[in-house]
Amino acid sequence: MLRRSVLLGLVAFLPTLAACGGSEVNLLVLAGEEGAEKPVPNLELEYLPFDRDSIFEVLMAAAENPEPQVPEDLKVQFDSVAVLQEAWSEAEAEWAEARESLQNLSRRLQRLDRRSREYQQLYRQFDGMEASERRLNSTRQAAFGRFDDLQKQTLGRADSVRAVIEAWEDIAFEDYADVEAQLLEAAGRELVYDTTNAAGVATSRLPGGRWYVHARVPLPFSELYWNVPIDPSVSDTIRLTRDNAVIRPRL
Repeated sequence: MLRRSVLLGLVAFLPTLAACGGSEVNLLVLAGEEGAEKPVPNLELEYLPFDRDSIFEVLMAAAENPEPQVPEDLKVQFDSVAVLQEAWSEAEAEWAEARESLQNLSRRLQRLDRRSREYQQLYRQFDGMEASERRLNSTRQAAFGRFDDLQKQTLGRADSVRAVIEAWEDIAFEDYADVEAQLLEAAGRELVYDTTNAAGVATSRLPGGRWYVHARVPLPFSELYWNVPIDPSVSDTIRLTRDNAVIRPRL
């Protein structure tokens, strides 16, 4: 179990809480690239009256062995998978657009007299579009093949690394629940949970004092991680975006 001296050190991280009061907290969660951010619906949120990251930092410092790290070459491989996935997505979208145009032209041809001049002109256009659609289809299939092959290789390596990290965490963080319970008792608080609605918004009522909101949004081989201090007395909507998130590897 965690030594008493370490626990006392963790209590020092507990912020001073107001004895009474409280207010509603409006939270908006957005994810995506800058300029193309979208609301995140059905996202679980956790409000804590202390900094959870500080607990993990102390537990990590007290661990007998250092935390295993994700190999740098595996991180590079993650990035390569993301690049290939984007290339496949773009090829898929280009092919889908060409296929839709080809189908529209086919329906138009079906309504025309095959002996008409317009039909003959459009049919020649159809031949060219059909060849283009076949080429784009081959391109997107090849792009998917490259992405899928590297992703399978990467997932295999990631599984092995994750097993090592999880085994270390099971030992290093085994006292987290006990520490959390004692800090909540000392603060006279309980954890508060909420979930964003379809618009990516959650409204919760929190007692007075300083709180932290914790949430995660998964990305390919990474995640947006928030552990953001908030003040319930502030009435404006709090925004969780890529700007105030930490992007962490996710195996």
